[in-house]
Amino acid sequence: MALIGKIREKSWLLIAVVGIAMIAFILPEINFNGGAQADQFGIGTINGEMLDDKEYDNLLQNSRYQTYQNKMQQNNGQAVPLDANDEENALAQAWNAALANHILKQEYAKIGLIVDDIELENILYGQEDFTPSFFSMNFIDSLTGEFSPTQLRQYIENLEQSSDPQAAEQLTTTLRIIRQNRVEEKYNTLISNGIHATSLEAKQEYLAQKEVKNVTYAFQNFTRVPQDAVAEVTDEEVKAYYEAHKHEKKYEQKPSRKVNYFTIPVTPSDEDTARVMGQFNNLIETFKKATNDSLFVMQNSEVKEYSSSVAHPQGTMSPNQSQFGYYTPSIAAKIEGQEAGTVVGPYSNGPYVAISKIVAWKEEPYSTVRHILLSASDDAAFDVAQKKADSIVGVIRSKNNFEEMVSLFSEDPGSKSTGGKYENFAKGAMVPTFNDFSFDKPIGSLGTVKTSYGIHIIEVLERKTEQRPVLATVAKTISITKVSIDQIAASASSFIYDLDEMMAGKTLEEKTQVFDTFAVSNGYVIRSLTFNTDNPKATGFGQMAEGRLLRLAFEEGAEPGMLSPSPIKDNEQVAIAFLAEINEDKTPSYAASEARMRAEVRKEKQAQYLIDKMVGQKDLQALSTSLGAQFQTEGITFSASNVAVGREPILVGTAFSGLKDGQTSIPVTGTNGVFVLRVDSTVEAPETTDYSTEQSQLASQAASTMLQRYRNSLIQSSEVIDNRKLRSFGIR
Repeated sequence: MALIGKIREKSWLLIAVVGIAMIAFILPEINFNGGAQADQFGIGTINGEMLDDKEYDNLLQNSRYQTYQNKMQQNNGQAVPLDANDEENALAQAWNAALANHILKQEYAKIGLIVDDIELENILYGQEDFTPSFFSMNFIDSLTGEFSPTQLRQYIENLEQSSDPQAAEQLTTTLRIIRQNRVEEKYNTLISNGIHATSLEAKQEYLAQKEVKNVTYAFQNFTRVPQDAVAEVTDEEVKAYYEAHKHEKKYEQKPSRKVNYFTIPVTPSDEDTARVMGQFNNLIETFKKATNDSLFVMQNSEVKEYSSSVAHPQGTMSPNQSQFGYYTPSIAAKIEGQEAGTVVGPYSNGPYVAISKIVAWKEEPYSTVRHILLSASDDAAFDVAQKKADSIVGVIRSKNNFEEMVSLFSEDPGSKSTGGKYENFAKGAMVPTFNDFSFDKPIGSLGTVKTSYGIHIIEVLERKTEQRPVLATVAKTISITKVSIDQIAASASSFIYDLDEMMAGKTLEEKTQVFDTFAVSNGYVIRSLTFNTDNPKATGFGQMAEGRLLRLAFEEGAEPGMLSPSPIKDNEQVAIAFLAEINEDKTPSYAASEARMRAEVRKEKQAQYLIDKMVGQKDLQALSTSLGAQFQTEGITFSASNVAVGREPILVGTAFSGLKDGQTSIPVTGTNGVFVLRVDSTVEAPETTDYSTEQSQLASQAASTMLQRYRNSLIQSSEVIDNRKLRSFGIR
């Protein structure tokens, strides 16, 4: 921002700045930072200690290689290049492994766990009941087929006497890996030997697996509560919730930096569009006279596309997915009423200028229906949904309350807010069974169909036919000229200069207001990016733009209130960015957590609404029907947290909370909804006094998972800083 300060003093420099910005706007970015600074920070730190770059690089290469091998195996030995997801996974695996290795080394040092030279020699040569190391087994006596200590000793002596520094490094690396493996083995043994399952734990596990509660319950998901059933959440309620819960661990946030920005689209000017339109002057008359429209399109259009299907007005649901299968409102009036053979245009259509010839007019059927979707994904779910749909159809026939049933039961977000209606969609726009019912059944028909989405209850409301054109379209791309690019660059640079002038001497809050007001008053939308200091990412931006944004947020001396010193070019847009916040506090700000906490408050209100509806109800079948809730009967064990309605450990816990057979619970708030549960019967676990199998299973399971859990807990409790992304841009 020092540069902008100088410009303010000498306004004539604005011309030079704009000129420089234009160059920067067009040329790719170059990292001028060099590599010296990167060494200061490394790829990252854990508890203030730098991670080993070389170790991480080796882990990354190994991870990539393993991923590549796995892909080859999955593709019958064929080489398959790694994609972006593969690379992301490899980076994550290498990073996690580097963290685990480093923190375990710290743990080894704390407890004094080492491998001295004597132990190393025993491992190398298979002495003192040690099995020779993986490295040692490369030295085999050709006569006996056994490990040869003599060959290994000779090999090590040759490496130690070698003047080749690579040979010495090879030996050092090999011995370090052997020591590391042995230390890890000893550490794992210490942990696993400390794992034990008691006979009481084994008995409890046996009962958890074998005792069955046959239960019946009504369960209503929070998402099924009507929008208007609960009062709107007020700001005061959210603020009170924030004050009461902001210090809870689940809301704890990582240190972050927030960048606000708006974008200026890099689009062709009116002059660019007019230039391309002028190219059609000689084509129009030729197009009118053409006898082979498809050939004319293929010879003259940049979009090689011709369809004999009708075109539809933009916004109409239709099966036509072609580039010019829809016509815009701007030319609709020019098409309507025109005879076949008429050429319309030139007109703008997205990134193209086009002319269209009306090849023919055809009658096109349209239908309007309303429907209720009951989602299903497997045979059992389809059977349940069909029975429920048949019941709902019966209610609609008797009460004529289709819209009410939509609000209670439909799981189609695309139509629920419109009473289940899909209006004026073309034949073939919907999946086959839905389409056939909509166009083949008489108006007023009410029934069900099955699709891949679930079971649909459909009522046919209206059908009509309309005249629609078949269009042959010649299109040319509107290319943006350098003059237009320069104009956008100059405007963006001028915006930054103006913003800096207006922000001078103001507080951060005032600067934020200036930035927001300026953007909105010029017709732009304010957006935000929140960068965690742990592996920050500018989602939605290309690499060069991401580097510019991260530099604004993290470069040394970065302070809230700073503007990007020049426009940030990214594909078809230019961003002007503002560093709005640097937050090192783990307690989230109200603004950062407001949306999440508002959802929690609403969930509490939804839960109370359902509790009020369910309290005192004993007839669970009737309760399910009245609320449109799920009605389930199943056998559950204490060891299972997943039930028919999803993962609901509280439901399982309620069943085993002491309810006797025949008793019904009060309404209970679970993870995803509220339920009332009745224990129908209890199947006791078979009598036994031998719990050795469960005891062995518990110990084995605990030993196999404890180390990874322990590693994860160590990492989670550590201060970790990931500099990889920032380092790649030369920021650290």
